[in-house]
Amino acid sequence: MKVKNRLSLQFTFMFAVLLFIVLLGVYFLVEQNRSESFYAKLDDRALTVGELYLAQDNMSPENFKKVIEKYPQTLSHEVTRIYNDKFQSVFIKEDSISWSNANLKNIHSSLVFIKEDTISWSRDIIQQVIDKKKIHFSIGNQQVAGLYYVDNSGNFVVIASAIDDAGVQNMKRLAYIMLFSFLSSLVITFLLGRIVATIALQPILKITNNLKIIRSTSLDKRLTITRYKNDEINQLSTTINNLLEHLEQSFNDQQSFISHASHELRTPLTKIFGKAEVTLKNKRETEEYKSALQSILTEAEKLNALITSLLELAQTGIDTAELQKIQLDELVWEVVDEWGNKSGLVKVNYNLPDDPEKYTIQGNRRLLFVALSNILKNALKFSGDKEVLCEISCNDADVVITIKDQGIGIESSEIQHIFQPFYRAQNAFKHPGSGIGLSLAEKIIRLHNGKIGITSVINEGSTFTILFHT
Repeated sequence: MKVKNRLSLQFTFMFAVLLFIVLLGVYFLVEQNRSESFYAKLDDRALTVGELYLAQDNMSPENFKKVIEKYPQTLSHEVTRIYNDKFQSVFIKEDSISWSNANLKNIHSSLVFIKEDTISWSRDIIQQVIDKKKIHFSIGNQQVAGLYYVDNSGNFVVIASAIDDAGVQNMKRLAYIMLFSFLSSLVITFLLGRIVATIALQPILKITNNLKIIRSTSLDKRLTITRYKNDEINQLSTTINNLLEHLEQSFNDQQSFISHASHELRTPLTKIFGKAEVTLKNKRETEEYKSALQSILTEAEKLNALITSLLELAQTGIDTAELQKIQLDELVWEVVDEWGNKSGLVKVNYNLPDDPEKYTIQGNRRLLFVALSNILKNALKFSGDKEVLCEISCNDADVVITIKDQGIGIESSEIQHIFQPFYRAQNAFKHPGSGIGLSLAEKIIRLHNGKIGITSVINEGSTFTILFHT
């Protein structure tokens, strides 16, 4: 399913839930209002019946006339009963009512009081009316109102029931209208959701189309960045641009690596082939053969060392099974003992607290030994006969290892490339090396969540600073 369809369906579902809750609430509020309104009508009917049959002697002719005029306004399926407080049905005799004029008698001639055998109410219901003075309840569609009527001739219970046919029909029509509106709204919402989703996803489609044209030969292309810096699409474009930049750098580094590796591998091979061809052209003395073979052996050793360095660079990685706690002061001492004793030119300063946990890290001891050894070997190689200073210290967050030489230094424009494989500064070609050592050291340190930096001054020396977070 496409994203825009999924978004449209999700939006439609949320809208459907909200709309359903709203419509349901409206329906129940209208139904409650209808029911309460009809109960009010039943209360009025019960009071009218009570006044008509029980309160003639307490009312003025004018008020009684109004009661008689209201009485014919019956409700649908209306049934009214009157009981005394002894639970006995009260039958009103016609001659007990005084009709004062011909008009009232004409109205009375149309009134028929319902006989008791048509409907009756239980003692429990009558008792509830007596206790509560007024009750409302329903039986199916039939709504019932009970009224406790106090009169000078006694206390009576008037119970009126009816069915709100018009109200029920109106509620059914309202339900149909709401159902139609609900379904229509869902269709319209889904269509509008698709339109909104299409508009919202347009920048994503634009990014996708732009990415389709980017190949390995055009990694220099970048996505357009808008002026809205906090926009999510803008952040996505920025992230992709950063990724493209890293990919471009990786491709360039890879091409540079292949070019330099080919050159470095070809140089000793060319010397070996050249020396062998020259030696084999003519017969030579034993010493000449020995000299040629020695030269070939020397170049073969360089080639072997280069291949070994390449393998180390390619296979550098941390196996969790090889992780262990390493006290960095001991590691530095081992490296200095390995290379410093050969020259006697390495001076070590330890500025560490008493607690060894503050300069202990988790890591691969063999790889860290290789990294520090490569840096120290470089310092010794380019310093000649001058002293190399190695210092280890720590603060609350990091352990700092500094290796400072007094060698030939590095141009500031070349420092940013010094950790690239096979890269060698212009003033370093007089010294033996392949340009892999520092690249390997940087990769190992980075794998241990460390950082390495360098400052250098031409003809004064270089300082390598290594930070490990504890």
